Amino acid sequence: MSSEQTPPDEVLVVEDSRSVSGLLARRIQEELSMSPQVAGSRAQAQEILEQRRARIAGAVLDLDLPDAPRGEVVDDVVAARIPAVVLTATLEDDLRDELIGSGICDYVMKDAPDAVDSVLRALRRIYRNQWIGVLIVDDSRSAREYLTHLLRRWGFRCYPAAGGEEALAKLAEEGDAIRLMLCDQNMPGMDGVTLIRRARRTYPPHRLGIIGVSNHGSGLLSARQLKAGANDFLTRPFLEEEFAVRVNQNVEVLELLHEAQEGARRDPLTGLRNRRYLDEIAEPLGETARRTQQPLAAAVVDLDHFKRINDRFGHFGGDVALCRVADFLRDTVRRADVLVRSGGEEFYIVSLGIDGEGMETLGERIRAGIETLEVTYDGDPIDLTASVGVASAHDVGVEEILKVADRAMYDAKRTTRNCVVSADRRAD
Repeated sequence: MSSEQTPPDEVLVVEDSRSVSGLLARRIQEELSMSPQVAGSRAQAQEILEQRRARIAGAVLDLDLPDAPRGEVVDDVVAARIPAVVLTATLEDDLRDELIGSGICDYVMKDAPDAVDSVLRALRRIYRNQWIGVLIVDDSRSAREYLTHLLRRWGFRCYPAAGGEEALAKLAEEGDAIRLMLCDQNMPGMDGVTLIRRARRTYPPHRLGIIGVSNHGSGLLSARQLKAGANDFLTRPFLEEEFAVRVNQNVEVLELLHEAQEGARRDPLTGLRNRRYLDEIAEPLGETARRTQQPLAAAVVDLDHFKRINDRFGHFGGDVALCRVADFLRDTVRRADVLVRSGGEEFYIVSLGIDGEGMETLGERIRAGIETLEVTYDGDPIDLTASVGVASAHDVGVEEILKVADRAMYDAKRTTRNCVVSADRRAD
């Protein structure tokens, strides 16, 4: 999905009981921050579909409506390719098979104690799946199409590949768009174990989930795939419900791992990236600069006399100042720049493709902006200034250019403070 596109964020609620539809609408609005579109009949649902189809991310459907007593509204919603959760008062085996066969993604018993919670969990999963791509690797076209059909019920974006080499190429091409890979074992050229092992060389478990799939499952095969790096294993034939549960559970584990990784790379106070993140990207960023023959530039921003601020306003006042400066820096640097809080009152900016003069201009804009920031704590103003050191050079790494900028920053501290020192001019 393009970043310029606004994702669907509405839920179609089709329910003739006003108390039930009102409860669902309120909790969808409050807990999912999605907009409910409520219909009490099939005709009203069809009207909403005609007018708002592109905005609807998912639907909650009652099977027994005044003008559709046999669940006819399900066909309308499934035909519109909207993931649907069915609310039903009864569920015999025949009805369950019919519902799953119709193309819905899930069903919930109305009288279950956690019925509304179950609906909300399914809708939340459907909404998040809009951004999750699944790579389906199988040499059988019919198998790929079947898995694609099941995945699209839950709103996933699907990428088919007929073999291992094609799969590796798509992983490299699509970047972070693909978060999960379903991998058949028996394929010509490269079997599933080999593909999993090769994929894991580049994509760690928090980056890519892998589920092995085979027609000839055995304890030995599943063990081989899991040892090669798969997260899970499915043996055909499988129940469609089992497939959905396993896929969604793996995606949720991926999200938890990603959140943990992101948390470890962010400063908890300001929300900026931290030094650990900078250390992780330093080598590839420096290599990009060398390969593209662009200069690598850095700025080190250190707030002046910050101990005095903490002494006067306390650490909570100091935290307010740091967060305000972080917000200002976030709004000032380019989106492509790397901005981190190094620790204490010090911030690093690393930029690709900016020469010494350009970095000095940025440094001065930062210095002047911090000096004019309006920051208060308990009604009292906090006066802020910063000393800034900047540097830019070709054929250097991130650590090297930061050390040069850091020395320039200390020169600024030793002179007047509240000034910018360029390493280029310093060298002159």
